[in-house]
Amino acid sequence: MAASIYDIARRLNLSAMTVSRALNQNEKSYVSPETRRRVMQAARELGYTPNRNARALVTKKTNAISVWIDHLHSSVYAQIAEACRSQIQSAGYDVNICEMGWHFQEPAKYHRAEWAVDGVIAVDPPSEPELNEYLNLLPAKPLLRVNIGSGHGVVWSGDYVRVDLQSGTRAAVKHLIDSGCRRIAYATPSWVNRAGLGNFSDFTDTVAAAGLIPEYIHHSDWSLPGIRASTRDYIASHGAPDGIYCHYDEIAIASFRAIRDLDLKIPEDVMIIGCEGNEFMAYFDPPLSTIAIPVNEMCTKAWQLLQRRMADVHAPAEALMLSYEFYNRESSTRLSLGNDSPCTPPGSY
Repeated sequence: MAASIYDIARRLNLSAMTVSRALNQNEKSYVSPETRRRVMQAARELGYTPNRNARALVTKKTNAISVWIDHLHSSVYAQIAEACRSQIQSAGYDVNICEMGWHFQEPAKYHRAEWAVDGVIAVDPPSEPELNEYLNLLPAKPLLRVNIGSGHGVVWSGDYVRVDLQSGTRAAVKHLIDSGCRRIAYATPSWVNRAGLGNFSDFTDTVAAAGLIPEYIHHSDWSLPGIRASTRDYIASHGAPDGIYCHYDEIAIASFRAIRDLDLKIPEDVMIIGCEGNEFMAYFDPPLSTIAIPVNEMCTKAWQLLQRRMADVHAPAEALMLSYEFYNRESSTRLSLGNDSPCTPPGSY
């Protein structure tokens, strides 16, 4: 049977309240350093384990934070989850990471995140009406939340940190145009097929403004083998574009392989730029360019906003917009400049 605070109190001839204050290190209630030392030693000797539920009932806090994220099988989401975890745990909180599955399902089918927590960081959540529909299904609706991500066209309210990948898309496409590309394709999942979805409009408008005809490589199979195959099929049917901008970096990685399959050279025959900032992009030959999300900065600011909200639930909402980082590597530089550092093109913020 697990030891309780009453067992510790009896051994030390202290009140249960004093033991509780010593274990919780409550700064508002004075417990002498010597008493705290004795309590901690007795707790170790008796094998005491804190009862989180009981503590939450007393303190009205769980000392836990949830990170809600659609999935963890993309590299950028895994990086975001890790950056959030590091920030939160370094502040002494426990972290609960929930794969929500909310991008392509109705709210009733989202993962039921029912653990009581002090706050939530939501990564690329759906629109406010859909999110509220989901929250209303939960037995206890989390009140303190910060949204983060790059969801273009998705309206959020309250505190959030958004990354301006739309300006990044325009900068990437303009770079391809300025580098001499005249057939530029947007490689995307099949659902990014009209204005208002992903970075479709930013790509299309930038290419059209240069007097060029936008091309689209839509992938219905989003697996790496599927993208590789459909990229080969597109080039076999239409010839190779001389520039490809990819909706996310895994598409760029599979497109790279498809282009090599066809004995085409990068960047001499086809330039490639990805999006999101996969850390593995730098390790290809040639290294692959990408419009990167500043993951650490985004997660740091999100945690700061959530801490501020937890300290003052009535504080005014704060919305932050972060700039992208353009890692212009050899895959989009025909004359190598030896540049593998992030650059923020003019006009971004």
